[in-house]
Amino acid sequence: MAPPSVLAEIATEQQKVTAEIRELDLLIESTQTEVNRLKSREDQMKAKVEEVRRNPGNFQREEIFGATDEHSAAMARRMTMEGQLNSLQSKRKLIDRSAQILAAAQRQLAEYTAPPLPVGTAPLIDESRLLQAVVDTQEEERKRIARQVHDGPAQAMANVVLQSEISERLFDVDAQKSRGELASLRQMVNKTLQELRGFIFELRPMILDDLGLVPTLRRYVQTLIDKHGVRIDFSSTGRDRRLPSDDEVAIFRLIQDSLVERIDKAQAKDIVLGLQWKEETLDVLLQSDGKELPPDGELQSGIRRSERLELLHGESTHEARADGNVVLKVKIPIRSAPQLVA
Repeated sequence: MAPPSVLAEIATEQQKVTAEIRELDLLIESTQTEVNRLKSREDQMKAKVEEVRRNPGNFQREEIFGATDEHSAAMARRMTMEGQLNSLQSKRKLIDRSAQILAAAQRQLAEYTAPPLPVGTAPLIDESRLLQAVVDTQEEERKRIARQVHDGPAQAMANVVLQSEISERLFDVDAQKSRGELASLRQMVNKTLQELRGFIFELRPMILDDLGLVPTLRRYVQTLIDKHGVRIDFSSTGRDRRLPSDDEVAIFRLIQDSLVERIDKAQAKDIVLGLQWKEETLDVLLQSDGKELPPDGELQSGIRRSERLELLHGESTHEARADGNVVLKVKIPIRSAPQLVA
């Protein structure tokens, strides 16, 4: 039989997992209730929009456009809450699987005595592989949400079409006012599309698969500049090249999380981001003003910087300088991307 201390540690972990499952179940239940409430609200707004569409002459201008705005807002809130629900359910499945593994391990240890492992033998549980599995799960969830948001605008655009039809009917009543409404409608459509594209890009930048790390970072940096009004000086020196897909995603998320941390938590306004491509390593420099933060705090994605670097077999240094700047330096070994054989 395994040592009692090992069995006690497993029992403690099981209690923690059980408590987390109970907490998640409560969150899932409350979130599902909120989704149902928002869906009911969305259906009410949709019915009102359909009524306006059938009888536009019975409603004031403010009521017409207010109905479509309320429907779009209700739909957006419902989609956001559904995304949170799906994320909680995915986490619940992962923790449930962990509970099953712990229970199986407890049974195995209680029944069998394993011979001591030779010196230098790799551990039975590869923590690096386990962490990679968690990251892969998160990336799959990001892809799913990106697809959902990408499909969602079809409904939003239907509301835009409705507003354009109403504006068109108003044309015979007041042509000049109708033209003004159509111009405003066009601006609204452009703004909505830009916001959706930015949201999809943050969830899963498709150009990362197509063009690689540097073009993706250039576009992401510009997105942050436009959104937050910060100054970001981005440069890439040396021969940039394609990396394995897993590495490109991990490096992008590492830099993305680090930039968001400096902007959101440290209130940085002046940032320098530099990539230096060498033969065997990629060196990343991130320098900014703003408040000093813990060097290895939890990032936006829920993973610590050290855990991201562990997957990449990289290393980092963190320095708070006397001039008020904070400097993060990262060194990542480069693996070549697999080549297709013609």
